[in-house]
Amino acid sequence: MIKNKPYYTVFVYLVSISFCYAQQTDTLRSILNNHLKPTGKKPVHSIQVYISKGDTVFNAAVGYADGRKEIANRNNQFKIASITKTMTAVVILQMQEEGKLDITDRVATYLNDVKYARVNELHYFNNQPYGHTITIQQLLQHTSGAADIFTDAAVRFYINLYFNKKQIWNPEKLMNRYYKYRLNKDAHFTPDSGYYYSDVNYFLLGLIIEKLSGQTLAQQFRTRIFEPLQMQNTYFEYYEPAKGNGKMAHSFLGKRNITKTLNTSYDWAGGGVVSTTSDLAIFLNGLFEHKLYKRSATLEAMTTMLPHTLKSGRINYYGLGLYQYQFNGDIYYGHGGFWGSLIAYCPSKKITFCGNINQVNPPFKTYQFIETLLGKF
Repeated sequence: MIKNKPYYTVFVYLVSISFCYAQQTDTLRSILNNHLKPTGKKPVHSIQVYISKGDTVFNAAVGYADGRKEIANRNNQFKIASITKTMTAVVILQMQEEGKLDITDRVATYLNDVKYARVNELHYFNNQPYGHTITIQQLLQHTSGAADIFTDAAVRFYINLYFNKKQIWNPEKLMNRYYKYRLNKDAHFTPDSGYYYSDVNYFLLGLIIEKLSGQTLAQQFRTRIFEPLQMQNTYFEYYEPAKGNGKMAHSFLGKRNITKTLNTSYDWAGGGVVSTTSDLAIFLNGLFEHKLYKRSATLEAMTTMLPHTLKSGRINYYGLGLYQYQFNGDIYYGHGGFWGSLIAYCPSKKITFCGNINQVNPPFKTYQFIETLLGKF
């Protein structure tokens, strides 16, 4: 006869939970390891994943962070690229809450005296100027119609990068390049009549933040997001001193190690931050737990999605600095980054996902990979 049966039952229950968690962890790690591809034209040298729901957390890394000999660590930092856009959007919306701006305001209201922005010349469609009509909201939602420096002038821009790998960029150089390539004459549609993803939209948002705050965008990120949320392994690369543990997971484009060979300061307000999966989880949870906004209506506006049919026929959903995704039938909000990162939060199930694959074009479908992980969590 077993004495103290209630305690025995609790003990058995806890042991069974621990066993199930261990099995789950082994399954998830196995999935990560099976997607490592250290050879070939598109090698995947390391993968980092953070998934949480309540008190249950899976936080792991596999492979080699530098593609050679440094074993990947779950605390490795990496370039988050366009996830930075969500942070830029947060600062803009915080400023709206403070009465410093309204997102329905025209961009020209704030940037007319920034000579290199040349707002009135920013956007021509069918030889008609529309730059003076573009609003902050249209920048946030990528509905301004402005061309993109990285896609519409890809060949010219990346040839320049190839011959100037260590060039240090700043907002003025970026806007000058936009006009040098005459991208202002190549707008895709009149403002608010379509969707076209353009980093130039977020360069302009960064300029508005700096104009209204009197500080650099890096300072605004730090005082408004990084420090309040205690994101200790996050910093604005090239625009402030490096912070955190300094252990980088290198980014690869094909076989090329971008982290070692290329100055990516051109990402700026559209994608210049370095972070970790854990810190990105802190950011994402802070956002959806209302730690960054004073009013719930602000987050509601941010997650109000506009559907856009792309040329491929796929419907794209984008709000104010956030995408809408669907994994295993559940709705998530988040953003991806060019160098292989993605964050996503499911409000209905309170699941947080943050991941980094250190290959721009992995030899597998990233969407299915994430669905598999979430399905096993």
